Amino acid sequence: MPTTIPDLWPDDIRVDVLTPLVILRTQAGLLSNKTQGTLLAQVMTTTTDEWVQYQLDLIAPALDSYRVSILTARHHLAEVYPVTVTAQAFVPKPGPFSILVQGSEEPPLDQRVAATQEEFIASVRGVLQSPTTRSRIQSLIARGNENLGIGYPSTNTTVKSEVEE
Repeated sequence: MPTTIPDLWPDDIRVDVLTPLVILRTQAGLLSNKTQGTLLAQVMTTTTDEWVQYQLDLIAPALDSYRVSILTARHHLAEVYPVTVTAQAFVPKPGPFSILVQGSEEPPLDQRVAATQEEFIASVRGVLQSPTTRSRIQSLIARGNENLGIGYPSTNTTVKSEVEE
C-alpha cells in the first residue's frame, strides 16, 4: 500500500504579493484623487545596511506644503515581510478613568507587526480610517480652505442676525 505524503505548505501562498512600498505609494495616489489635490500624500524611503523604512506623510499644498507623518513601515532589507507598522493611530485613547499599562514583553502600543500582505493592508487600513487620521485630514483641508478663502461669504453678502431688536 503506497503512502501518500500530504501537502504541508500553507493554503494562502500567493504569487501576486506586493511590497509595502507599492501598497503605500498606491494609497498616496488615491488620496490625491479623492481630495482633488487639496491634500497630497508622499512616501519617503530611508535605507540602512539592514533595514528599510517608509514614512507616509500627508501634505497640504495650500499651507505652504505643511506635512504631517501618519505612519512608518519598517522591514529587513532582505525580506519585506514581516513589516512593522508604527502609528499614533494605534494608541488606544484612554477613557476618563483608565490607565494604560504596558508589560515589558509586549510590543509598543503604537506598533503592529504584519507577517503577510493581508495583515499589512489591514494595519494600513486601520491607520488611514482611524479617527486620528480622519481628524488630521479634516483639519488640513479646513485650514487649507481657510487659507485660500474658500467657504467664506462674499463681501456683498448680508448676514442676518437671528436676534430681533
